[in-house]
Amino acid sequence: MCIANSPFWFFLGDIHGETRNIHKIKDVQNAQAIVITGDIGKSGTVHDTQKVLQEFAAFQKNQTKIYAQIGNMDSLQVDTYLSDNHMNLHGNLIKFETIALFGTGGSLPTPFFTKSEFSEDFYRENLKQFLSLPQDLLTIFVSHNPPYGTLCDRLKSGKHVGSKAVLEFIQDYQPDFCICGHIHESRAKDIIGKTKVYNLGDFASGYYGKLTFSEEDPEMELCTL
Repeated sequence: MCIANSPFWFFLGDIHGETRNIHKIKDVQNAQAIVITGDIGKSGTVHDTQKVLQEFAAFQKNQTKIYAQIGNMDSLQVDTYLSDNHMNLHGNLIKFETIALFGTGGSLPTPFFTKSEFSEDFYRENLKQFLSLPQDLLTIFVSHNPPYGTLCDRLKSGKHVGSKAVLEFIQDYQPDFCICGHIHESRAKDIIGKTKVYNLGDFASGYYGKLTFSEEDPEMELCTL
């Protein structure tokens, strides 16, 4: 159970340039970190990404850390921009005293031929580097792709379209949390072994997540504005 004044992080993705919701998040100015899971701007350009991230700049004055990665709608130039600004999660690990935060962005190929699409083999290779992370840390895996065959990767038709490579990594490594998005209509939570999986839904529609660090177990909540 969460306790009063516990530190917390916010997770959001699939912003698609809709910045009007950012300042509606309750207590956003008090978050230790804000993590963006992908699909930041409207057209996927660096300029659009900058416009979105500028909305978060005020919170950094309160020592809030901002981390982000590309979704399939974001260009590879955005990936470079995030790296240049020391906030990129895609293929990267950020370690705190007791927390390991790491991510993989983009998506599997879509019918829409979007800007950053990769194969299952790409994800298998990309995720190998995280298999040796210490198990004594709280591990938070941020994947734009949801894992395959879960409550978090279903289209309206019921078809599963998530990543098998992401699923295999979770089965093998068992991070504490997997935070994902991409499939807007599949906002849900599921569990794979000990890993708690959350598809946040799209922030453009007012959906996001809050991870509160209690004295016992961290608690993730799917939130709505």
